[in-house]
Amino acid sequence: MAGICFDMYGTLCDTSSVRARLGEELDVADRLVAAVDEVWRRKQLQYSYQSAQMDDYEPFWEITGHALEYALAQFDLDPDASTRERIRETYDHLEPFPGAAETLDRLSTAGHEVVVLSNGNPAMLERLAENAGLRSHLDGIVSAHGVRTFKPDPSVYEHAAETLDRPLDDCRLVSSNAWDVAGAGNAGMATTWVNRRRDPPEAIGAHPDREVTTLPDVADDPCSN
Repeated sequence: MAGICFDMYGTLCDTSSVRARLGEELDVADRLVAAVDEVWRRKQLQYSYQSAQMDDYEPFWEITGHALEYALAQFDLDPDASTRERIRETYDHLEPFPGAAETLDRLSTAGHEVVVLSNGNPAMLERLAENAGLRSHLDGIVSAHGVRTFKPDPSVYEHAAETLDRPLDDCRLVSSNAWDVAGAGNAGMATTWVNRRRDPPEAIGAHPDREVTTLPDVADDPCSN
């Protein structure tokens, strides 16, 4: 049986579920809400890469706040500080994707060790896992904060294997983020790509060992390559 490590943001939980709160708090057109969401998520990932490359680590909660500030400035939006904080707090209340809890339970019942492996800092991940109804379905939460850098740095995947007390090749990353799959595969971890949009794989880094389109598909023969 394997240690199966699920990415949280975009894999178990839908980052675009922030749009409802964005619309309520900003009171702008749906098209602008979608644009703010897209820039916020894109800059969140970009700032994590920059933080890692510059060796200037900040917890992912702070990175998320910086990315929100950029997205608001991009569209000349200037809500007050309490509104900005309420918007950022939507990352504590993201909606789980369909079948998330069922998938975790099926894998656990089959004897696998099932954890989250995420860039989120521990408190941030615990809040979301609890609010999304996933915490009781997980054996643990592993955060990149433990090595003070971010995926796809190999040290994050190695940290997961060390935490689970397993060889790296006895661990499998499940992620909807192609760059995450490419990084985990390069580090020596088995991978399953939840390719909901049927995108091509990354041109740099490892290709996925297994590709599915939904979370429940992951639990069908999960360790096949």
